[in-house]
Amino acid sequence: MEDKSPNKYMRYIGAGMQMLITIFAGVMIGRWLDGHFQTSTPWFSVSCSLLFIFIAMYLLIKSLPKE
Repeated sequence: MEDKSPNKYMRYIGAGMQMLITIFAGVMIGRWLDGHFQTSTPWFSVSCSLLFIFIAMYLLIKSLPKE
C-alpha cells in the first residue's frame, strides 16, 4: 500500500522549488555578467544556465533517498 501522506509530496515540491531557484539564479547571474561585460552574444547567460542546471541536478540526485 502506498503512503500518500502530504509530507512525502512536500519533499518533492521542495526539491522542485530548489531546482527552480537554483536555475533561476544561474540565469540571473549570467544575464548580469553579460550586461557587466557588455558582450555581443549571451555566452555568460548560456554557460551559467547550463552550469546551474548541472548543479541543480547534482543536488537533486544527492538528496534522493538511498533505497
